[in-house]
Amino acid sequence: MNSWRVINLGRRVVRRAGIGLVGLLALVQMGGALSTTASMLVSLAFYAMAFGFKFAVGFVLLLLVHELGHVAASRIVGLRAKGPTFIPFIGAVISLNRAPVNAKMTANIAIGGPAAGTLSALVCLAFYLWSDSTLMLVLAYTACLLNLFNLIPCAPLDGERIAAAISPRLWWLGSLVIGIVFLYTHNILVLIIFLFSLFALWRGEEEQDERYYQLTATQRLNVAWWYFGLLTVLALTTLYTMDLLK
Repeated sequence: MNSWRVINLGRRVVRRAGIGLVGLLALVQMGGALSTTASMLVSLAFYAMAFGFKFAVGFVLLLLVHELGHVAASRIVGLRAKGPTFIPFIGAVISLNRAPVNAKMTANIAIGGPAAGTLSALVCLAFYLWSDSTLMLVLAYTACLLNLFNLIPCAPLDGERIAAAISPRLWWLGSLVIGIVFLYTHNILVLIIFLFSLFALWRGEEEQDERYYQLTATQRLNVAWWYFGLLTVLALTTLYTMDLLK
């Protein structure tokens, strides 16, 4: 009986989200469309069983928008991206056809995800203010937390790649922040990220040529403007949505 309910749930998810997902997936390279769709539906099923159908659809769409931000940013800097590929309870990832040539290019691609994610949070909040939908408010809050977390400047999060173009010293601050988050949440995934960030700090970036980090002051300031601007908008929106949820 339970398995039959899961099958029916999957059918309802496909019917209700199909048109929107197809439109968004059209932005992804055709070569990766099949794996993207399959991994998305698998994640959708897992999230639906854990959190319910409606939230699962919204959450997967938030992840998709975030990753499509990376895809769009990679195209802007002249690279092509495959994916995204969804991993249940981890998130989603894209792969590039070649490595960025410097830290600025890497930062631009990394910024694309949180920038699109911030926009999705504001759109959800706007829908809540228009419709008074609790689901939209929860999704707005979730999008804020998701993208704020991703901006922590430690490996393997987007913040680590962005911070590299501002100052690699921010990685130490990021590891400290993620350690504090673990002490507060006791989340095993956060612990894994914390350990990974410590390993990345110990290993360093020896595989990169020194020229990779040689950026002008203007380039660093441009990245910093985007980074701290996104942090500010997300932090203020998080506090606002949190207050509305009380």
